Amino acid sequence: MTVIIVYKSMLTSLTLESFKNHGNRSFSWGEKNILTGPNGSGKTNILEAIYLFINAIPPQERVFLQLVPTDSGVLSLSGEFTKNTLPYSGRIGHTKGEGKVHFLSQETIITRARHIELMPFRAVLFTPMEMNILYLGPSLRRDFLDEAILLAYPEFTKIRREYGLALKNRNSLLKQIREGTSTRDTLNLWDSLFIERAKYYYLYRKKCIDFIQEHIHSVEELLEEKYTLSFQYITKIDFENVESGMLQYLRENRERDIITGHTYIGPHLDDFQCILSHDIQSNSYLSRGENKTILIGLKFILIEFIERSSKKETILLLDDLFSELDAEHITSLLIRAGNRQLFITTQNIPSFLIDTGEFSFYEI
Repeated sequence: MTVIIVYKSMLTSLTLESFKNHGNRSFSWGEKNILTGPNGSGKTNILEAIYLFINAIPPQERVFLQLVPTDSGVLSLSGEFTKNTLPYSGRIGHTKGEGKVHFLSQETIITRARHIELMPFRAVLFTPMEMNILYLGPSLRRDFLDEAILLAYPEFTKIRREYGLALKNRNSLLKQIREGTSTRDTLNLWDSLFIERAKYYYLYRKKCIDFIQEHIHSVEELLEEKYTLSFQYITKIDFENVESGMLQYLRENRERDIITGHTYIGPHLDDFQCILSHDIQSNSYLSRGENKTILIGLKFILIEFIERSSKKETILLLDDLFSELDAEHITSLLIRAGNRQLFITTQNIPSFLIDTGEFSFYEI
């Protein structure tokens, strides 16, 4: 899979004020940046600040309150970037207790949507845990997909939040019916609302699934054509009949839902697997190294999905991946990164990267 993109934009500086363990810190960035330092020095926090500044949402569904130090009430991120070689500046501010985030561009107050629109890129975070999600719980695999959708389609943030609220309210009502404080007929309205929210959620989830399935064979090249690979999405949903199928399922399983107080259909329960020939799951047959190769390939498919859908470039944030990958995997990842701007955190810098002369180094 080859993506031809001319990268003309770059994050050139960032100032952190009261962001987690960083009081007041400023950085000037190059095209390829490596941040070093011991555990606890705040390397990951800097990547999270870059992610927040560019994407206007905290990574991994954190809330702003978690990003502000306990001894400070105000968080601020100020940055400069180039857009088609022209300089721009922006700032994000949050005051503890206000619950509101402020966005500025060239010192003019703007909306979050306008901040995202002005940004010429999206920031994509690689984490060590992602290299193991084929062995871990399905919620991590769902988040793996949904984060890409959030970056590709910013409006998905609202759709996902509204679905979560509808699910929570339906489950709460199920418990009330079980306890006798509400009646069964009140469930009809919440079933309809839940299905409506799920329908929109699946509309975006399917865009992502279809893109992966269309490009999954590019991962076979990374595996040296040893295996035939497919991407299998696991769901109770028929994508051709989402609404009618969900309604039938909810009606048929209403009594069980009331007894348990839970909803057993929807995007919050779906999963995916990478399948080899003869329906063999990759995580039960391939080595951990080969499964990491698959995940690197999947991540870059999602990066292309983000770039094509958003029509934006991507900046890559690699958090402590060197602890999970050997030299061969590191080299493969960096080759696929191409000329995208890179930010890498590590405790120990591989010697072959020092020798390239391509990286700027920062001691945190």
